[in-house]
Amino acid sequence: MKRFNIRQIEAFRAVITLGNMTKAAELLGVSQPAVSRLMADFQDAVGFKLFRRQKGGAEPTEDARRLFEQVDRLFVGLEELNQEVQAIRSVTSGSISIAAMGLYANGVLPDIIARFRQRYPDIAISLDGRSQDRILEWVTSRRADIGVVTLPLATATVDVRALITRPALCVFPADHAFAERKEIHAQDLAEQPFVSFPRGTPFRFEVDTLFDKAGIERQMLTEATTHEAVCNLVAAGLGVSIVSPFSPHLRRDPALVFRPFLPAIPITIGMIADEASLSVAAQAFHQFVLDEVEAAKPVPTRGD
Repeated sequence: MKRFNIRQIEAFRAVITLGNMTKAAELLGVSQPAVSRLMADFQDAVGFKLFRRQKGGAEPTEDARRLFEQVDRLFVGLEELNQEVQAIRSVTSGSISIAAMGLYANGVLPDIIARFRQRYPDIAISLDGRSQDRILEWVTSRRADIGVVTLPLATATVDVRALITRPALCVFPADHAFAERKEIHAQDLAEQPFVSFPRGTPFRFEVDTLFDKAGIERQMLTEATTHEAVCNLVAAGLGVSIVSPFSPHLRRDPALVFRPFLPAIPITIGMIADEASLSVAAQAFHQFVLDEVEAAKPVPTRGD
């Protein structure tokens, strides 16, 4: 049995839909003899008669009409497939899964997602607050499209983009004596009750190393696992702390005061993803975040 091709099927559909080969030829942009040849080859390939010659055109046989039903369904499916491709390509639909540390899920991300939604109103977005290790696991296994973490992150399995770097801040209750100061130095925290993060976390290690090198002792009586919990404990009067400049408490908690801490401890937000495997919708969000970061950079002035 000979094999037929898509061009023959297109011609067959056009002939039956339009009623004759001349109109089919015009639709397909070929000559009438070319359509006749395509029909002859198609009939030879399928192995049964497709048309009966009649005055004014070719009449489809019953077998041809039966075949046409399948062909027409095929083309409707192809048209729907093409529409779906166009929808995906134009980023009018789709879904994005984002895994982020709670600090960012509750802080900087909601505003970014809201601005993204204004541009792409029909894209579904899920945001999960997770630990740094779990975020890497989810992105690596593709359970999440994009992860938002604190850098550095030791990995060679995903693509890492540094987004924003800002210095850590000292946080204390609004009625603390530090409230009159414009900045807080490490020496100022000597013998202060200090709310810390758990041992074994990168930020705890960095803060402890700074104070150990300076020979400064703090009253380490309270600790918590998240920035939100640390800030809540500070607000309750259990001590002071050093926290991320991206804490959501910065903009909504009148019980707390944040001041620059010296020497500076830089904190960098990073975005991780397997960029080569991102869906079009996820690519759009990934690029949107990069564009937002770029737009937020200060404009260089003359002499910079």
